[in-house]
Amino acid sequence: MIKKVIFLILAGVIIIALIFTTGCCSIFESLTGGNSNEGQNGTEGESEDNESAVNQKTDNEAPIAVMEIHQQNSGDNYFTTGNPVYLSASDSTDADGNILSYQWQIGDINTLSGEEVYYIFENIGEYNIVLTAHDGIESTAVSRIIYVTEPGEYIIKNSAHEAEVRIEYIITNNGPVEIEDIMYLVEIPQTYQPFQVIKNRESNYKETDDLYTDDYNLIARFNLGNLAVGQSANVYVNCDVILYEYEYADMLYEPGSYYSGDEDLLMYTGSEYYINSDSREIKSTVKTTVGAETDPLVIAEKLYDFVCDNLTYDEERVGREEYGYFYASDILRQEKGVCTDYSILYTALCRAAGIPARFVQGVPVLGILMEGDGQLPYGHAWVEIKLPGYGWVPIDITAESGFMAYNYYLNMETYKGSGVFYKSLDIDGKKFCPIGLHYSWKGSIEPDVKKEVTYSVSGLSLKDIGVIAEEDFLKEVGYILGAYEVAINHNSSLHPEDWIFNDPQEIALEEALLLRLKELSRVLEGTDYPESYTADRNNLIAVSHDINTYKQEQIECMKSVDYSCYDSRHNMFIDAVNALFDCYNNIVDRFNQEY
Repeated sequence: MIKKVIFLILAGVIIIALIFTTGCCSIFESLTGGNSNEGQNGTEGESEDNESAVNQKTDNEAPIAVMEIHQQNSGDNYFTTGNPVYLSASDSTDADGNILSYQWQIGDINTLSGEEVYYIFENIGEYNIVLTAHDGIESTAVSRIIYVTEPGEYIIKNSAHEAEVRIEYIITNNGPVEIEDIMYLVEIPQTYQPFQVIKNRESNYKETDDLYTDDYNLIARFNLGNLAVGQSANVYVNCDVILYEYEYADMLYEPGSYYSGDEDLLMYTGSEYYINSDSREIKSTVKTTVGAETDPLVIAEKLYDFVCDNLTYDEERVGREEYGYFYASDILRQEKGVCTDYSILYTALCRAAGIPARFVQGVPVLGILMEGDGQLPYGHAWVEIKLPGYGWVPIDITAESGFMAYNYYLNMETYKGSGVFYKSLDIDGKKFCPIGLHYSWKGSIEPDVKKEVTYSVSGLSLKDIGVIAEEDFLKEVGYILGAYEVAINHNSSLHPEDWIFNDPQEIALEEALLLRLKELSRVLEGTDYPESYTADRNNLIAVSHDINTYKQEQIECMKSVDYSCYDSRHNMFIDAVNALFDCYNNIVDRFNQEY
């Protein structure tokens, strides 16, 4: 658990108190004092106005500034480049009840204003972060030195894909009364390396309040006013994003177990709303499935396989406007569900096994391109688990494509944490569900309000995505090899049982086969292929040329009536054909293991 250090300066005495918090990888500092002047002895005849001003100055207490610094997968004073570092002053206080304003100085680089802000460091180095809290009369400053380093390389980015992702909500008031004070809370994607970078975002409402949840999710508040009966309104957020294909690096050492002081072990292994990891059914399932295994990586895979083997996808619930949530233990008994259910159950099982896990939801970019021809009326849910050595990794368990295989499928994360299930967001002193529509109306009859959502993707084609391009390439090569097999088998069937190797008719048959083999080689050479398969493609082509060469030499031996030569080249031809099929099968096996 991270210790937050609070510095209190009272009467010139520094008191250091250690305060424990549930915040992830956060650092707290607070300080009272600031720009107050030392008292001076008054002189006879000093004006009452001056005395009143001094008393007014003395009566005000300087604010207490509290700084929190957070970044996923960070620890102590160390943070990494490329991902947001969140800076929060929300625990700052003022004894006089004055409204506080905040200013952040990021080394010599930048100055930011606001109670909660974020900053992405592009360069490594040592930085002094200074928070100044001002109550309108006096200021208090607190500082902290942090160190920014390069992120680890256990998750390696491969291809980068730029796209525009649009999230649009449409509401229609079917009456019978006007709805008022409409507020739509929309989750906003953030940069999350090495998986996604948000280059830019825009919406159709300029006036939005950006709010952060306890898990540092970004929420936009759209105030839409009133909506008369029969009218509709929409809210959209467009994001220019970069999404990455990636792979896991091989560990050079055994990752071992978790660090005993890891806060995530406390925050993300307990029971929460719907994720009832402390239930008897969940604990019993983990014990039966895991057995005596202690390696977190192996345990997570065993639980992954259990969910995939025991849950059936519930097609009837897909796309329903309101289908509700179920507790993990209920999902276990029902043995079916949609992506939300898969993810809730897997999160609960991992937590019960001591593996930090959290529920995540967002936009299934690849799924939208494959299933919706560019748009879908529903989002997606998956899980993030924390593994020693790797840190937090996404697991799209609904895909059932293999543990830590290519199962993330270019999902764009918009919200993480179980706070999405209940009223966990504070707005003006009230609790709200962090995502969704809120409104009021007059009278006793509740209006009929229809809510629709559309997730759409543009600027990205399936052929640009490596896993799709590789799969398409393998399919095309498979068709070509099928043609090889048909041609060779057909040629063999045309030879009579008592054929003579140097008979002119037999030579003509072999020459016809050679023409077909050369044609197939040209088709293979002209097949589109992904860059990642360049070496494999070149190897296939080289073997196809060997096939042609040995067949040509076999024909020359037949014409020169040299049986020994013919027999040798024929065997070399058969070996080359087998090598072509073996080469292809090896590529397919590797693809299946990776994806």
